[in-house]
Amino acid sequence: TEPLERLFKKYSISTAVKPKTTLRGLLVHPKDKLDDTVKTDCVYKIPCKTCKKVYIGETGRTFGVRLEEHRKEAENMGGAIYTRAQRREAEKEENLNRSAVTDHTTRDNCVIDWEGAKVIDREDNRRTRWIKEEIWIRKSTPVMNR
Repeated sequence: TEPLERLFKKYSISTAVKPKTTLRGLLVHPKDKLDDTVKTDCVYKIPCKTCKKVYIGETGRTFGVRLEEHRKEAENMGGAIYTRAQRREAEKEENLNRSAVTDHTTRDNCVIDWEGAKVIDREDNRRTRWIKEEIWIRKSTPVMNR
């Protein structure tokens, strides 16, 4: 490193130093970056515009397809307006398999930031991806995950 080179120079010791970062390394990128929507085997984050909560999820399919599924489900469920009693009844009757994003939009009357959704990690192995998802859920606060 350069500090060592200066130290050795005091004692007339010559050194050969190779810089850590080069212009070539900073300027040349041979591969184009992939758009998040075409990435597969990923852990992703969907933020809420209203309350700053985030949803952390994982998929083995393309992120764009999974995001569109979340969006369609949230838009289909978000149309109904309930009183508190009607909402409690509807929650009992509704499908329990829908996503936490849909739960969040209907129960808390929030708006999801679909453009802010992004891939935060990638992993080919499904079980390792599940672990990474859980780690991201623990690291991120507040979350809308169940």
